[in-house]
Amino acid sequence: MKLSRRGASADTTDDAVDSSQTEQPTAESGQIDLRKGRPTPKRRVAEGRRGPVTAPKTRKEAYARQKQLTKEQRATPKSGGAPAKPRSAAEQRAALRRGDADALPRRDQGKTRKLARDYVDSKRMLSNYMLWLFPLFILTTIIPALRYLEVAVIVIFLGLVVEWFIVGRRLRAMALERFGEADGTNMGIGFYMGSRAYMPRKWRLPAPQLTRGDEF
Repeated sequence: MKLSRRGASADTTDDAVDSSQTEQPTAESGQIDLRKGRPTPKRRVAEGRRGPVTAPKTRKEAYARQKQLTKEQRATPKSGGAPAKPRSAAEQRAALRRGDADALPRRDQGKTRKLARDYVDSKRMLSNYMLWLFPLFILTTIIPALRYLEVAVIVIFLGLVVEWFIVGRRLRAMALERFGEADGTNMGIGFYMGSRAYMPRKWRLPAPQLTRGDEF
């Protein structure tokens, strides 16, 4: 019976030694991480450094957070240099007129949008005269004798929509041929093109880089 208890005690001791030898340091214990050569911080300490992260509850909060992240990314140096100096309003507008990639809003970014801008700036289109429709439409609502022109205004506007679709499809095909990809649908690209085409050239942002009749 004594030999039996001694054997059981020895087995228990061996198990304790084996478990102590195989136990690995964890992030909770704060022990040394041999791969990094430094103490591994505890989870609550690491989370405290990052701060509490909560999901945005409204679209306004999500937009504000995205705007803040964009500012931080622009201020972060790409090659370990000093943070980029924030631009003034005049410098930002000048960069936008030049078409600098880091100054463009999201709707103007991408090769497809650049192709659409060059197309609009180098062509004469029906959409160039779209602004004339607004005062004409207002006159038809004020002067009853001009009510018959309201139908003409609607027909012209529908013609503009058809032009947007046709040119959008053409630009999408050109983007696929030149770049291997196209950003947007036929109507999406056409609407972007039309929203630039009706603006006078001096008001367009980014500023036109081609004159009417240029090849691109």
